[in-house]
Amino acid sequence: MILVALHLLQLIAVTLGGEDIPEGHLKPFGHHRPPDVIIDELYDLPDPQTFWDEYVSLEKAAIFRGAAARSPGFTLWTEEYLSEAYGDLEVRLEGKHERNSGIPVGEKGLGRDTLRSFLKTFRDQDTYIVSELPEPMYKDFYIPPSISCGNMRNRLVEIDLWMSSGNTHSIVHKDAFNAVNCLMKGTKYWKLIEYKYEKWLYKTWEPKREIGGNSQVDPHSIDLLKYPDVAKVRWSNITINAGDCLFLPKSYYHQVSSAGDPNMAVSILFSRITQFDDTGCNETDIDFTPLSEVDVLWSWPGHGIMSMGNLDVWFLKANYIDFATEHGQMTEEDIRKDVVTAFPEMEKEELSQFVSKAWRVLDKSGKGFLTTDDINDLDIDSWREHVISMFENEPSNTEEFEYFMIEAGSIEFRNILERLMDAYPDQITRGVFVEHYTTHLGGTEGYANEIFDGLAGESRDTATPQQIKANMDSALKKWQENEADELSPEIDDTFEMKDVHFLREEL
Repeated sequence: MILVALHLLQLIAVTLGGEDIPEGHLKPFGHHRPPDVIIDELYDLPDPQTFWDEYVSLEKAAIFRGAAARSPGFTLWTEEYLSEAYGDLEVRLEGKHERNSGIPVGEKGLGRDTLRSFLKTFRDQDTYIVSELPEPMYKDFYIPPSISCGNMRNRLVEIDLWMSSGNTHSIVHKDAFNAVNCLMKGTKYWKLIEYKYEKWLYKTWEPKREIGGNSQVDPHSIDLLKYPDVAKVRWSNITINAGDCLFLPKSYYHQVSSAGDPNMAVSILFSRITQFDDTGCNETDIDFTPLSEVDVLWSWPGHGIMSMGNLDVWFLKANYIDFATEHGQMTEEDIRKDVVTAFPEMEKEELSQFVSKAWRVLDKSGKGFLTTDDINDLDIDSWREHVISMFENEPSNTEEFEYFMIEAGSIEFRNILERLMDAYPDQITRGVFVEHYTTHLGGTEGYANEIFDGLAGESRDTATPQQIKANMDSALKKWQENEADELSPEIDDTFEMKDVHFLREEL
């Protein structure tokens, strides 16, 4: 009650123009001070070496005006063309407002749709494609000359697709990789904040092993009494129009809003490289290059398990080489110690199984150790298999996301069942259960029917309260098996990243 009263007094003070209220209090981010960090606008794109020297190495953002318009997809990608040429390809879905939207249900399940189905429904629903760009679409998109050779071209990590009907709003956040974000349709309004201001952005807690992150502040109404240091943050305010690209350095904070229907962008993510290797640049045509002619570390065919957010294998390889150089060799036990340290919330036995499987991918001869030469000789497919073997798939990348996202064993779910049993003391029909599961938990009919099959039996369309109570644990077994291991700040504090050799964060 006291806190409510204090908040009301704050609002009254703002209304009366109280002198102690900071400028921009309870207003959108940016009202605390005018934008004064200039972002270069480039109409003639720099060659890769210049781009590295003047932007990437300095972690300096830049706008490439007109660069996205050079891709065939800029004119080809009408809704009719996308539906006809690529309609069967699948895409990953999110809600349009990061902290205030649930996970949409698409034709392929929770958080998964076909492009054709999305194009039929996206104007009527709170739905937004945030997905890997399916590989068949690569031929319609060109990477800009500035990253067309050397280890910027050779270390593309993934390519992402963003599409909505506009009116999307992100939180204030940073991303792990360097990115060239190219707008194919619509308009995006970017508020950019250099990484050096992170100390004043009130970053939310996240595990030490993570590289991305976001701010606690509400970008639409910043409480400067609660978060006073935000007032010190200098920032940039830019508009990216259809046909433009934005280079956003790794760990550069940003908040993005979109307008225009449709709004569509492609984002090229490349490694957190620490120096530019121009190998091959003399033999490469420095020009706009079809993405289909470039090797992408984690590409996705448009069906099955996505690889969005997978580890950068070049980063892992470099750390393995450093360790083997220092110690003369590297063993399975070295990796096991590292992974167990960095993932303290997981069962050691389970982690050990993952590591053993991943080690066998690298140690093909079975000699029990790897030298720097062994590590250097491994091909890229082996590195991909190694990462996939050692780290579980991010649930939202899979077709079984609902087992992880819907907490079918939660108190909320059990309360729903209790209410249904009270309302229907004799028997509950399949239709009633499915309606409550999809409406109150946001799940799909298919998974609701799977639960009901377990509660009542596959051939039955009704279940008694007695059957539900007797069968609940077995009916929810898959959901309970996939409950995530929770990493708390207290558990995370049990180790320091200096004790981690292979998975350490490189800012």
